[in-house]
Amino acid sequence: MLLVLFMAPWSTALANHDSARLDFSVRFGEDINPYRVIGVYLMPGESLEFAISRGHSSRYHIEDPSGLTRATGQNRWTLQAPRSHGLHPIQIVRLDSGETMNLNVFVKMPRRDKRNGRLNGYRVGNYPREPLRGMDIYQPPPGFIEVTPETADALVSPHFRLGQFVSKQGGEYPRYVVLRPRLLLLLEAILEELRAEGLPVATLEVMSGFRTPWYNGHIGNSQYSRHVWGGAADIYIDQRAPHGRMDDLNGDGRSDVNDARWLAAVVDRLQRRSGPQNFMGGIGIYGPRPHRGPFVHVDVRGFEARWEFE
Repeated sequence: MLLVLFMAPWSTALANHDSARLDFSVRFGEDINPYRVIGVYLMPGESLEFAISRGHSSRYHIEDPSGLTRATGQNRWTLQAPRSHGLHPIQIVRLDSGETMNLNVFVKMPRRDKRNGRLNGYRVGNYPREPLRGMDIYQPPPGFIEVTPETADALVSPHFRLGQFVSKQGGEYPRYVVLRPRLLLLLEAILEELRAEGLPVATLEVMSGFRTPWYNGHIGNSQYSRHVWGGAADIYIDQRAPHGRMDDLNGDGRSDVNDARWLAAVVDRLQRRSGPQNFMGGIGIYGPRPHRGPFVHVDVRGFEARWEFE
């Protein structure tokens, strides 16, 4: 069977509004993916165990052209990353229904390969020497996902692609990002929640995703911003004209901080009942400025944080 890299058909095609949920889910470490595509990020030589979490009574087949996986039990596998960085697509096929989960496996470039704050010429900067309050989530990431013109369109979840999360600093390719799978799972869950609220959104606009430590400092943000660890996104909804700013979500005829508050309330409800997936994290409300509209910061830091700048 020919396996094709799962890329985004980037156009209005996403307006079908389907949630892209499957009738089975797969657990990777602490994350559970129920969607038809997800990004997986590993260091060279790193291994990852994954298993069917929901739909365990069915039989499954792995399509793996690179030969990275081996079965370790019934509906359980180990994925062994190769020693070189790159992108390796894998499919998990449910045999009784034909449903397929696509894994875009990105093997990262080690952080130790950085020279003078740059990785292959791309300006990254340096992470803080000490993690915030000693928390593990603020340890420097071991590596970075390489982004090329070809992989920028690779899907990291059903409605989001790798290139949407690249630091806004510009620069030549290759570029490098850090992403946490749980952030993408949260963004997909937000889309589902919005549709359940009766808002037929096709996607969320990502104003800012990952930021390199250098760029984050350049724009004057806190050195411990969750953007620097690939666990945060600044988002807004832009389905109706005029485009380029938050839609009027609360129906008052304006695009202002109240629309950001409306969206933040949806995310807050979702985080508080996320259960074992644990989407709890930060929610920041930002009102409009002359150069941009309102937006909402979301992150998956694992504990509650709330703030507002009207």
